[in-house]
Amino acid sequence: DTFAPAAPKSLAAIAGAGVINLIWDANAESDLAGYLVLRGEAPGDTLQPITKEPVAVTSYRDETVRAGTRYVYAVVAVDRAGNNSPQSNRAEETARQ
Repeated sequence: DTFAPAAPKSLAAIAGAGVINLIWDANAESDLAGYLVLRGEAPGDTLQPITKEPVAVTSYRDETVRAGTRYVYAVVAVDRAGNNSPQSNRAEETARQ
């Protein structure tokens, strides 16, 4: 398999007390292994994976945020052959206390 999955769509970030919740639309590929969540600090930080392994669901709770910090997120789909999709749209949110 040499074809990467499509980029995940409709990523949204919702801040809660001490957490930023992420949701996105599911990919349709039959060989999808899951999604890697990427995060950086706004405005110009390089996005780095915050999930060590692909997550199988289309949501993620980032409980490692610092209140008052603005974060930027993107999601990458990964197939079973290890091919990574392009990044999803970026979503920004400021963590609350």
